[in-house]
Amino acid sequence: MLKFNALMIKSVDYADNDKILTLFSLEQGVISAKIRGVKKAGAKLKFAAEPFCFAEYMLTEGRLKSVANASLIDSFYPLREDLFRYYAAGTVAEFIRKFCPENVVHAALFLKTVRVLKDFAYTAVPAYAALLHYLAAATKEVGYSLRFGGCACCGATPSRPFFDFTEGNVCCESCRKEGSAEMSRGTYELFQALSETEELTEEAFSSYNIDRVYYEKGLRLIGRYLRTVAEPLDSLTQLLGLYGAADK
Repeated sequence: MLKFNALMIKSVDYADNDKILTLFSLEQGVISAKIRGVKKAGAKLKFAAEPFCFAEYMLTEGRLKSVANASLIDSFYPLREDLFRYYAAGTVAEFIRKFCPENVVHAALFLKTVRVLKDFAYTAVPAYAALLHYLAAATKEVGYSLRFGGCACCGATPSRPFFDFTEGNVCCESCRKEGSAEMSRGTYELFQALSETEELTEEAFSSYNIDRVYYEKGLRLIGRYLRTVAEPLDSLTQLLGLYGAADK
C-alpha cells in the first residue's frame, strides 16, 4: 500500500460508477489512480474525487493504482462559492497537468499550490493577485523562468521595458529583439515586487497599492508567454474573460 499527500486536480468518468483521478502529490508528483464506486449516492470516498480535494490518499500498487482509502485534509470549499476564485483554482490545476510530467517530484511547487488554494479559499487577497503571484513563481519551478530585473542584454534598468516572449526576459528599448512587446511600467514594477514576496499576504497586497488592471496585464503576459514557449492555459483565458465581462 502506498500513501501520498495529494491534491485532486482532474477526474474522468470510468465504467459505470468509477473515475480515473489525476493527483498532484508531494511525494511522487503527478500520478493517476482509479477510484471505485464514487458516482454512487452516498459513496464513502466521494469527497476524494472532488476538485481540489487535499487528502492523504492510500493507493494500491500496480500498473494502474487504485484508491483504497483517503483522509481529508482540506476541501478548500469556500473557493467554490466565488466564480473568479474557482476559475483561478482551475487555472492552477491546468498548469500542473500541462507542465508537470507524471512521476516527477515537484515538492516546492506542491507546497506553493497548497498555499495558493488556501489564499483563494480563506483570504481576502483577490484571485487575480494570488494567481499572478503563483504563476510567476510556478513557471520558474518548471523551467520557464520569468526575469524582470535589468535589461537581459546590457544590464541597464529599462525606462521603457520590452518583454521577449521567446526568452522570458526584459530588454531595454535599445536592446529589444524583434517580436518583443512593450510592457506598462506598472506591470513591470508589479512583477519586480512579486518576485521579492515569498507569500502574498493581505498586508503585502495592500501595501502594493497597484490597480487591478496591471495584475490582469501580468496574467495576459504570462498566458502569452506560456502559449509561445509551450502550451496555452485555457482556464486563464476564461478567467480573464470573466473579469472583462464583469467590467462591462
